[in-house]
Amino acid sequence: MDPENWQARSGQLNQQMAAITGRDLKLWVFTVVVVFILAGGVLLVGFSNFPWEKPSRSTLELSISLVLLALIFAGYVFHRRHRYTKTREELIRELIYSERIQSLALIDPLTQTFNVCYLDQVLPREVSRANRHGHAISFMLIEVAGWAKATQRKGTLVGDQMLAGAAQFLKSTFRGSDIVLRYGIKRFLVIMPETNERQASCALQRMLDRLDPWHLESNTPFELDLRVSIAAYSHGADANAVLKLAEKRLKSDQTPRSEVHVPGEPARSGLEVHPSGMES
Repeated sequence: MDPENWQARSGQLNQQMAAITGRDLKLWVFTVVVVFILAGGVLLVGFSNFPWEKPSRSTLELSISLVLLALIFAGYVFHRRHRYTKTREELIRELIYSERIQSLALIDPLTQTFNVCYLDQVLPREVSRANRHGHAISFMLIEVAGWAKATQRKGTLVGDQMLAGAAQFLKSTFRGSDIVLRYGIKRFLVIMPETNERQASCALQRMLDRLDPWHLESNTPFELDLRVSIAAYSHGADANAVLKLAEKRLKSDQTPRSEVHVPGEPARSGLEVHPSGMES
């Protein structure tokens, strides 16, 4: 099921739960009204002559009938409430299952970041919010450049470790409001709301400053070789065109970065990344 259908189904479940809640509230109101009427009838019939006269047999029978009627009505109310409760529980379970399946469909299992399917949801939302408030959005496209070499020489396990490590590094480095997605086999996309290109360049520098300490802290058997480009969205622009610009900048930049280091091979130093993704 595609994301639009998931959202439609979640909306239907929420509407059904709201309807059940409304019926439950109406049932309670109706119950209170009926109970007060029956209680008033019992008091009026059973104790109308009390304490001056002893109640007649017919009066007692009528009072007992009203009490039995109240008990029958109470049983009906509890039965209806039980059905409402069971229906609500089933809807909640289905809603939780639906949301869990939807979230799994939007998460890349290897890197535990969002996948490109989520981009179709988040991009229109962020663009709309940026246009509404007059904010910029910056897109940082990051490629793990040494992934293919590491996979060929050391196997897919090391390649998977590199991608998972890169995702962990990015999620721990960027702000909580920034969105990290896997944007291809060896690429990640970071969406930075309320961030212009200059601020994105500062975020890039912070990321690079954080890279070497992260290698030491995580004790990984490799060093990440990252190639980066940045493109910023402004009001009225085409967001997809901005993403293509980031891809174009990344492809045009072939400047060597910090090389991947795998066990048994020497690592070459030197890390140079330009915010624009263009060679200097």
